[in-house]
Amino acid sequence: MATAELRTVDPHTATSAPGTLPPDAPGSGFPAHRLTIARYERMVDQGIFGEDEPIFLWHGRLVGKMTTGPRHHSSSNKLLKRMDRLMPEGWRTEHETPLALRDDTMPEPDIKVVRGVPEDDEERVASVRDVALVVEVADSSLAVDSGEVWETYAREGIPVYWIVNLPGRRIDVYSQPSGPANPPRYAEHQSYGPGDEVPLVIDGHTVGRIAVDNVLPRRN
Repeated sequence: MATAELRTVDPHTATSAPGTLPPDAPGSGFPAHRLTIARYERMVDQGIFGEDEPIFLWHGRLVGKMTTGPRHHSSSNKLLKRMDRLMPEGWRTEHETPLALRDDTMPEPDIKVVRGVPEDDEERVASVRDVALVVEVADSSLAVDSGEVWETYAREGIPVYWIVNLPGRRIDVYSQPSGPANPPRYAEHQSYGPGDEVPLVIDGHTVGRIAVDNVLPRRN
């Protein structure tokens, strides 16, 4: 998803603005208007936002994506290629495509493993019931990916969540989400560093392993 901080977007100007209004801002005493996925998709269909607009829907807010750097791109591409080689029949990878969570949240994770064939995308956006694994590659976005994003994925029941932690040079794997419990959390956490291999678990089955060294960028 690659966002250093979650920032709202003004639907009239499509420019980024801080996620909360200052106390003296006009209208700050009124509740913010929250969008649903259905309304957001209608806005895209009406041309208010382009399909390639660098925004996504997060808990009823339009938030702007952060520009990612070469380290992020390199790790994402290397991981995607290795995961593609290990995909079993009936599963596929997707890169930065929408994932419907509840009725007001539709992030675009860096990578996700989805049940079905590519043609399924023509009918509907993937939801939690279609997904076996979600991956976020985190550099400057690490605090958000391991905080608010982690909590949301646990609450919504994403079965397995990987954070490719570029500053920490490791891949953190979370499983057994709590669902809507308060606070939401993942019960299992394994951390894999250089020299380790991460098991790729899809629908409860280990389909292969990916060497951490083949995913992380080279040291400067």
